[in-house]
Parts: sequence; structure tokens; C-alpha cells
Amino acid sequence: MFLYMFAFMITSVVEQNFFLYKSCRVNRNFTEEICRNLNKPENEKFRKEAMLTNAWFLQWENISAHVFPIILALFLGSFSDRRGRKLPLLMGLVGKFVYSTMIVVNARMPTWPVQNIIYSATLPSALTGADVAIFASCFAYISDISTLEQRTIRVTILDVIYLSAMPLGVALGSHLYYNVFNQSYADMFTVNASLLALAIIYTLCALKWQTTPRQRSLRELGYCGFWGDFFDKQHVKDSLAVLVKPRKGHRRSFLVILLVSMALYTFQRDEGQYLYMYTLDKFDWDVSAYSHFKTFKSSAYVIAMLLAVPLMNKLLGWRDTTIVFIGTWAHSIARLFFYFASNTDLLYAGAVVCSLGPIVGPMIRAMTSKIVPTSERGKVFALLSVCDNAVPFISGVCYSQLYRATQSTNYGGNVFILTIATQIAVFVMILCIHIVLGKNSLAVPEVPEKESGLISQKEAVVEGETEKHEN
Repeated sequence: MFLYMFAFMITSVVEQNFFLYKSCRVNRNFTEEICRNLNKPENEKFRKEAMLTNAWFLQWENISAHVFPIILALFLGSFSDRRGRKLPLLMGLVGKFVYSTMIVVNARMPTWPVQNIIYSATLPSALTGADVAIFASCFAYISDISTLEQRTIRVTILDVIYLSAMPLGVALGSHLYYNVFNQSYADMFTVNASLLALAIIYTLCALKWQTTPRQRSLRELGYCGFWGDFFDKQHVKDSLAVLVKPRKGHRRSFLVILLVSMALYTFQRDEGQYLYMYTLDKFDWDVSAYSHFKTFKSSAYVIAMLLAVPLMNKLLGWRDTTIVFIGTWAHSIARLFFYFASNTDLLYAGAVVCSLGPIVGPMIRAMTSKIVPTSERGKVFALLSVCDNAVPFISGVCYSQLYRATQSTNYGGNVFILTIATQIAVFVMILCIHIVLGKNSLAVPEVPEKESGLISQKEAVVEGETEKHEN
């Protein structure tokens, strides 16, 4: 996860600038001098036109990146429950490697318009499951090898590991872009692809193919049998059955609420591209200035995740729902800072407040893993990934259309209001779980696939102790 996120973050700001550059240089046919200096005040007219084209591209790129992963996720979850998490993880990493390699090709082709990125890089990568496969497999893997008591903290640690790559990646990316590669997009994505190749090699050599006794070897399938086993329609039925299966103590309703909450929470991820254009337009920032801001913002994330979650979960004993409340309000208040920012100091203040926002993701995943037994964990994490990746069909369009319609109003800052609305919706939904659950535990015992169950907090602790002694 560290290598994957490190590769992504090294080129995250550069990638945003590359899309804007392509929109300007090829689609709008402006000069090289203008497109390399869009942040300068004298290029404001050209900048706004290029941004409108870029917003149009981002809408369709987001949709294209998530069509196939959503379909694959319906098969991946049940398949990984039966055959292990390693193969889906490898599929996703290979897909991201293909994406980065094809971005290098696009960067080497000066006449290719920005939409060619969709056909040559985004869609081929999406066919492997890409981010859906990576995140679903990693979180299911860590849940498989963790006891009930350890699960929340270990899922959080996994989040911290990949979040820690964010400030390092952004800072190194800015340095490489300006001081080593002379603003070469192709060279930057070559580094990205190399890191992903290392992640693929590490996954092949270090991770186990099976992590629970229920999982069976891939070797018994053979090459021909693999495709029939992977695309077995029973996988889809099993994945969807998780949603409708009766569960004690309102667990079925809780599961649906958590899935919808994950979808609403991840809405804000599509805001990033527009935050970049917002700062470029309002404060005349360039790649270097935005990289410094993003490095600060992601560093604050990591510090908050390292300190806040153990403090709130272990020392103070706060429940997962309470921690989610804090995260959603942190995201919401931070967007008010961004929206009303009249200087860069307020942007940085918003980044500090926003640092507690990412705790929502691991809390929702941890809560979801506690609702279902091990036999259903792969399916439910796949469904979480479906919700996560189905969002761009709506959020990508919403952010793009809102930005294009209100670009002249506070430099398109109305996108922050949309983010606030979705985070408040998450707060309300988790509040419902908090109220209905009362003092009961979310945890369920390990039961056969056709059964469901509910255990008390005391029984959960006993189960955790038993697992510790066995390990």
C-alpha cells in the first residue's frame, strides 16, 4: 500500500497539471508559453478556457475509470473469499502500472488531445479492477489476519501506512519535477510506473495466497477453469445476498447505512482536482505552491491519524460512531475555511482542521467488518468498493457541472458547499446507527455462511482472547 500510494502521490499534482496542460496546449491550441504559465495574471482569459475544457475531461475520465471496476467488484468479493486476496490485489496493481505506462506514452505524443488519456490509459487500467481491487483486497487481507479486538486499530494502521506516503510523495514529486526532470511529465510517470513494479514484485513474493482456512488454492482450477470460476454468476448472487440476508439486531439496516455512508463520504475525493484549479485561479498558484500546500495538508492527515485514532479508540474508549462524527465535522468546517479564504493562511488553517477528516474511512470499514463473519468479509469489502467507485458516476458529474456553472462565482468555490452537504449526510446516517445501537456491540461471531448471529461485548472480548491464545 505504501509503494502504491507513494507512486500515486509523486505524480498527483503533476498529473492534475498535465491534464490542464493537455487541455490548453492541444484541445485549445494555445501556445507553449501560455500553457506552461497559466498561473500568471496576464493569462487569466486562457486559463479559464482551459479549465472549462479540463472540467469536461475530468467528468468523463472519472466515469470511464469506474465503469468496469464496479462490475468486477461483484465478482471479486466472492472470488477472493473462496480463492484468497492476493490475485485480485495483483490484478489491481498491474492495472495501475498499465495506466502509468500509458500516461508516459501520452506525454511523449505532443499532438494527442487530453481525451486520448481515457482511451489509452484509463479504460485499460479499469479492466483490471484498479483501485477497487487494491483497496478491497488490502482491507480484506488485513481483516483476515487480525483478531476482533485488533481490527479497528490495524485497519487504521493500514490507512496510516498509505497516508504516510502522501506528504513524502508530494514533496518528492515537486522536487523531481522542477529540479531533476526539468518539468517532464513523461519522466515523472516513469518513476510512478517503477514504484508500481516494485509493489507488484513485493506482493508476489511476500503475501500469502490464502489467509483463512476456507480459501482454496488457485492451482486446482487450471487456466481454463479460472475464468469460469472467476466469472461465476454465483459470485454476483453471493455478493448481493449479503445485502438482503436477515441479520439480528438491525444489522442488515446498519450494513446498508454503512455502504451508503461510504459512498457519501468518498464524494469529497472528486473535489481535489477542483481545489487545485480553485487555488490556481484565485491565488495564482503553480505546481510548486500547490505541492507545498498538499504536502502540509497530507502531513497533518498522517499526524492526526497516528495520534487521534489510538487516543480516541484505545485510551479514551470512544466508539467508532463517535469518531466518525468528529471526522465528518472536520471535513465540513475545513470547507468553510476554503470557501471563505481571502488569503493563503486561511487555506492552511482549513488543512489543519481537515486533518481529522480521513478517520471516517477506516472507521466505516472497521464497523462494516464487525457486522459480518469472516465468510462474508470479502463480499462486503467488495460492496464497499462498489459504493466507493460508483460515486464518480454522480460526484464527477456534480462537481464538473457545478464548477463550470459557477466558475465566475468565487472562482468555482461552490464545490465546497457540495462537499459539506455530503459530509453532513454521513453524520446524520451514522447518528442513526449510534442511537439505535445504544450500548450494544456491533460484533458478530464467526458463523457458517448460511447463518447469522449477534454477540455481546463480553462474548466479543472472550472470542478475541481465544484467538490471541491460538495465535
